[in-house]
Amino acid sequence: MSIINPPPGNYHGHRPASRLGSSKYQTQDDTTYKQMKQLTLSHSKSGLIQVKKSLIQSGQLGNDTACSIINPGVLYKDNQFSLLCRGEPDEQVWFGDFLACQATPLWCTLDNELNLTNSFPLSYQDIPPRSRPEDWRLFEYQGKLYSNHSVYTILDRDRWMIRSRPGISAVDLQRQKLELCWMLDPPFEPSPEEKNWSFFVHNGCLMCLYSFKPYILLEIDLKRGTVYKILEATLAYQWYDKGKFVGNSTNLVCWDDDYYIMFIHDYLEPKNEQRNRSYMQYGILISKKTLLPTHVIPRPLIMGGDEPGRHPGVHYTSSLVNREDGLYSFYGQGDSHIGMVLFNKDKLAELFEQYAVSLATTTLR
Repeated sequence: MSIINPPPGNYHGHRPASRLGSSKYQTQDDTTYKQMKQLTLSHSKSGLIQVKKSLIQSGQLGNDTACSIINPGVLYKDNQFSLLCRGEPDEQVWFGDFLACQATPLWCTLDNELNLTNSFPLSYQDIPPRSRPEDWRLFEYQGKLYSNHSVYTILDRDRWMIRSRPGISAVDLQRQKLELCWMLDPPFEPSPEEKNWSFFVHNGCLMCLYSFKPYILLEIDLKRGTVYKILEATLAYQWYDKGKFVGNSTNLVCWDDDYYIMFIHDYLEPKNEQRNRSYMQYGILISKKTLLPTHVIPRPLIMGGDEPGRHPGVHYTSSLVNREDGLYSFYGQGDSHIGMVLFNKDKLAELFEQYAVSLATTTLR
């Protein structure tokens, strides 16, 4: 059993955040921050960003969002965007007491112009005791709607031992509820904090990218809640190594007939305010034939540092929608609001062409 064992008062292993909700990002004078900001393509690649805007503000949807509304899972269907958002009614979640209240899953619909047209909270039928689901992504499988998300469970509050596992919940919009189907374990020793598995459907099978570094692909048996490793690869690609892990940001979505696209991330972390990390988002293409990455853009497409909200460093991309008019990237703004960046697909394609991936070692199972 893997345990997250942070000091008392911490949440997700982070120190309690400063109570200055809109404080300036503390690492702006850091050499690495300046280097990565200069490398960030949203500033230097002309025409890459078509639109960047806020969509939903904290407090806009009532008490369920009094503190924050962030990190949406998003699908586009029937000429509207459907968002499953994380509402935080109480700021105590940012100061360490993550069971002070539950995050609220909020279903929102936006029209083609990204205007909010409807919203309502979803309820859970049942979740394990002393647990907290959050950060709901969305996918469709066999004609049904599901969410993949994190579930944190306190095993021993006195010693502050927490276990994190990815969950899958069925989404029932008619009854306005979520039903937790499974909490998943990988088919090997779990990491201390299992989260952000990136789900997608390939040739009728439910798959997920477990991790990008190392590159591990899993298949999910949704009827049994079992998980199988089908591929592991060591990749050789260009990267600006900053000494941190590389994590999944979004579920995979279709880019074209040959590729899936997803975003991954890493971050810089201020010494005295770990919650206010500066996140950097990167684009990758994955072959539909081999399920291996073919192109990795090593420069950040976009980077936090000046986002509105309590943590200006947090630009956390949680979902992608690929349409003819561009690639829509939905993200949490400063741990407070929901924003959207619309990327020019022609400019993205030019960038992908510059960066190909080599495979050093591949294991198929």
